[in-house]
Amino acid sequence: MLPLRGVHILVVFLLISKSKVAVNGTPHKEFLISESAKMDLMQLDSELIGNLEKYAEQVEDKVARLQRIVQELRQPLEAAKGREEEYLGNPLHSFPLIRHMHQDWRYIEEFMNETVGEEQIDFLRKKLPELPWQADTEEATVAMFRMAETYGAQPWEMVQGLIDNVAFNSTLSALDCFEIAKLYFRWGYFEKAYQWLASTESLMNEEYSGVYEELGMTGKDVALLQARCLMELDLKDEAKDVLLAHPELAENSTDLLKRFADHPYQAEDSSPLLTEDYKRLCRSSFSPKPSRLHCRYNSTTSPFLILAPLKMEEISLEPYVVLYHDILPDKDIEQLKILAEPQLKTTEVFGKEGGARTKERTALGTFLPFQDMDPSGELLMDRLTQRMRDITGMRLADGHPFNFVKYGFGAHYISHYDFFNESNWNTEGQGDRIASVIFYLNDAPFGGATVFPRLDIKVPAERGKVLFWYNMDGETHHVDPNTLHAACPVFHGSKWAMASWIHEWDQMFIQPIYREK
Repeated sequence: MLPLRGVHILVVFLLISKSKVAVNGTPHKEFLISESAKMDLMQLDSELIGNLEKYAEQVEDKVARLQRIVQELRQPLEAAKGREEEYLGNPLHSFPLIRHMHQDWRYIEEFMNETVGEEQIDFLRKKLPELPWQADTEEATVAMFRMAETYGAQPWEMVQGLIDNVAFNSTLSALDCFEIAKLYFRWGYFEKAYQWLASTESLMNEEYSGVYEELGMTGKDVALLQARCLMELDLKDEAKDVLLAHPELAENSTDLLKRFADHPYQAEDSSPLLTEDYKRLCRSSFSPKPSRLHCRYNSTTSPFLILAPLKMEEISLEPYVVLYHDILPDKDIEQLKILAEPQLKTTEVFGKEGGARTKERTALGTFLPFQDMDPSGELLMDRLTQRMRDITGMRLADGHPFNFVKYGFGAHYISHYDFFNESNWNTEGQGDRIASVIFYLNDAPFGGATVFPRLDIKVPAERGKVLFWYNMDGETHHVDPNTLHAACPVFHGSKWAMASWIHEWDQMFIQPIYREK
């Protein structure tokens, strides 16, 4: 029969985790994408480790007292060894023996039953609801998958802190690798799962084997999943060798292999959609082809620009995509962060039914301006709206909305269009999104670029730049599928950006609004 532990590893961990909901009216923290939540988690971890240390000290104190009792009780037996009858003939020895056997062991039994560290256990129990859920671990593991696949990082490279040719002073543990391996296995990436298991095995130190077991992983778990991966890869002999090499699995190796062969694993691939073009563009090895387009000063889209032209870099003419440099001053960027950060919450993707949280986009965001915003903030938003008018030459109403977004660890936005090309609550009153504008609020050198897979364009996130493009043809207002774009995963630090969209109906007096029937 398959060992119970094996059933647990091969079945239970494959279950999809539940969604996060509010507990007692308090929303669950976003540990993956919120820096403050991760800081709180690190502080809690420090408190729990200190609490565990106190518990260990109390256990050690009890063990030390038990050892002293053992030494005390063993002395008469050592004195009587080899001359028991003579020893017991002395009433000063017989009486202590009878009294000791009647009385002492009852007290020892009570002492052994005394619970140590109750205060520490209660503290841990109270803190458990504050810890990440299975869904949080799932999201974080998916983020690791996304970074590994997007940037082509091999397991042994990520273990050593190497991602996209950037070396970080950090490593993964055996437990970390095992968790990632299970995700790859669940989605049917058996070869990669085996590679992560090989890294797991290489990191398992015999000195800490007991620790791993107490934390839910044993060498048998790793070997069992390795064998299952090899069987799914049709490498039966190699799978048998893995089982035979493990003392607890060798005896049942034949039965295990037969069970694996009779019941192939039915993978459910719900991995992120990462196209080859997307991955190629995101990686640091991407080198754009030379272009005949050029940089120039724009002084035509607004009368103001005659006096203060803007640095403009042409990226594409069909569709029209341009990049402006040195648009936002540092003081405006810092004020935007101060305004937005307290308002940040999980971003939503808009569709027919409105906004909804989705795995397609993992970030924190908010819309500016918001109700009761500081008057100085309203003045800043007015300046930004006017700057957008200068850049685009389009009409924007006062109070134009901006979507402020913060991308953290592994955060991304999959390939998508900004236009809707359908009637919904967003387009009914103002038309479709004719153009898009992205303000970059910081340097994000480790991922976070905006890429256009169908145009072979990559725009790194650099402080003060503004990206502008048309989503629709300026005359027919047909949507342009070549505007497909995405945000590459951030693999270190954060990316701060702000997006805004310009709608059709606002332009009716300055541009033709025509659609073929």
